[in-house]
Amino acid sequence: MKKERNDLVVFLVGIIMLAAGLYWFTSSVTVNAGFYSFRLLGTNTGGLVIIPFLVGVCWIFANPKSIGAKLVLVIGLVIVLSSVVAGTRFIFRNRNLYEYIVMLVFICGGASLALKVLLAKPKDQDTINRDLEAKVADYDRIKNELDDLKRNIK
Repeated sequence: MKKERNDLVVFLVGIIMLAAGLYWFTSSVTVNAGFYSFRLLGTNTGGLVIIPFLVGVCWIFANPKSIGAKLVLVIGLVIVLSSVVAGTRFIFRNRNLYEYIVMLVFICGGASLALKVLLAKPKDQDTINRDLEAKVADYDRIKNELDDLKRNIK
């Protein structure tokens, strides 16, 4: 008889593995962020990325219904956010290959276990009924064997 897995245990083990692997991996990374500085004709223009955003804010306060003001504001915001993202640096600490492999096994293995349970196709009612009937038949067989043993003992 094939032993069934408990889906809740598989899911919890997967989540624990995923959380441990992600924690271990993210604790190995240092993030530095700041404005990305554009170089224009040899000069640093990092602070100039805010000017379209400030123009958009002033224009919105002066004329709140203007589509041009909203457009300049959104473009300025996109420029500021993209400069922050472009200025973000990820620095990985020195680790040996074994540690990275274990981290990736925890992350990928845990994610696959959790997703396996979450994306599993539910059993149809016929399969559930067959499983239940098989378990009842096993129970009846064991009960009959116990009754026979009790009679043989007396």
